[in-house]
Amino acid sequence: MRRFSFDIICKFSFEIDTECFIHSFPESKLADSFDLASKLSVQRAKSSLPLIWKLKRLLNIGSEKKLKEAIKVVDNVVMEMIGQRKREMTTTTTGFNKSDLLSRFMGSIEDDNYSVRLLVLCEI
Repeated sequence: MRRFSFDIICKFSFEIDTECFIHSFPESKLADSFDLASKLSVQRAKSSLPLIWKLKRLLNIGSEKKLKEAIKVVDNVVMEMIGQRKREMTTTTTGFNKSDLLSRFMGSIEDDNYSVRLLVLCEI
């Protein structure tokens, strides 16, 4: 079910088919990182003492270090997708007609890093 959900998210957000739901395909580093970031974000929200996760984040240890690394992987992959989408938009007219979430963010926000952050926050 997790693979299917991730595939739907990628289709809606990036207009790409990851085919993660096919069990014969190897695990995706993006899917694994996305799943880990989602799980750790939920654990952070459930924490009865926010001071603990804030201290871990400050010291860059434990689950906060893993969360930071997972988000970095997702950021890097999405930045690659933004670069690819920009190349598509400059070389073809079909890049301008896409209606996925990434294209919408790119059309309304000039800063690519801000687009990545918004996209990751929407999906996590």
